[in-house]
Amino acid sequence: MAEPHVAIVILNWNGKEDILRCLSTLPRIRYSNWSATVVDNASTDGSVAAIKEHFPDQRVLVMEKNLGFCGGNNRGIADAVQRGADYVLLLNNDTELHPDLLTELVRVARTDARIGAVGAKNLLLENPRIVWGAYAEIRYHRDLVHVVGSRVPDGPELTCVKDVDSVIGNGMMLSRAAVESIGGFDEAFFGYHEDVDWCARARKAGFRIVYNGHAVIYHRGFGASNPARPRPFPVLYFLGRNSILFARKHASPAQLCKFVTLFFLGVGWWIVAGVFRGDRLKSYLWLVRGFIDGVRGRLPLRELGLQE
Repeated sequence: MAEPHVAIVILNWNGKEDILRCLSTLPRIRYSNWSATVVDNASTDGSVAAIKEHFPDQRVLVMEKNLGFCGGNNRGIADAVQRGADYVLLLNNDTELHPDLLTELVRVARTDARIGAVGAKNLLLENPRIVWGAYAEIRYHRDLVHVVGSRVPDGPELTCVKDVDSVIGNGMMLSRAAVESIGGFDEAFFGYHEDVDWCARARKAGFRIVYNGHAVIYHRGFGASNPARPRPFPVLYFLGRNSILFARKHASPAQLCKFVTLFFLGVGWWIVAGVFRGDRLKSYLWLVRGFIDGVRGRLPLRELGLQE
């Protein structure tokens, strides 16, 4: 039986050095039936020119403006499905691939037609003995989700195959059937928790979400938020905003009440503790502002420096 075709979609926004490193690892792939497309979110750092110089045969879709993680990936997903892909693998630009990544993802995906997504284990690129993150559990606590395996040593307990609430968007392979059933990401999220939302929608539609700890990618520790370069936008803003977007969309009344209560108790504690530790309060205020904008359905992209 022929191997299913896997279309790899790599999203890039002002990550010239990262995307070049990522593309240089594609020849490692041992799986035979794959293709790769870069979706560039209107980068201004010369990313597209650099790709054309170093990888002249690489296919690139250039967006006219920054569409975020959701919008950019949705263009790539739609393109992949239109071109006949059986599966679509989503990768961040700050990622390097293990040679057996596609083999492992497809191996699990083919065991059950109801599997809508298979997720890889993200190991820390700088120290592959440490897990960047494995999968997510929805908790409706002061944090919407708990990322299992975040910054812990790799081990047998994370080298497993299991059904989960959500896999991590980086290294997430979607089935064609699931995409045709529920579509791509909800672009109201722009970025952050969009993967959790997609997985929740897929599970409601009857699909399984499966984590495969034998499938490995290497994920840079900070990526676009690397402290060695300017932070492009306040991450906590999106975590606050998109947490309440998700809760309003998926939570029961009791879960929503629990989440809002614990969220503000947690933020209050962080602010008080931050004052005594001398931490800057700006980060916590971004979290609150994001939460409020999520309630209002507001997303000020220009204020956040995400669109010109």
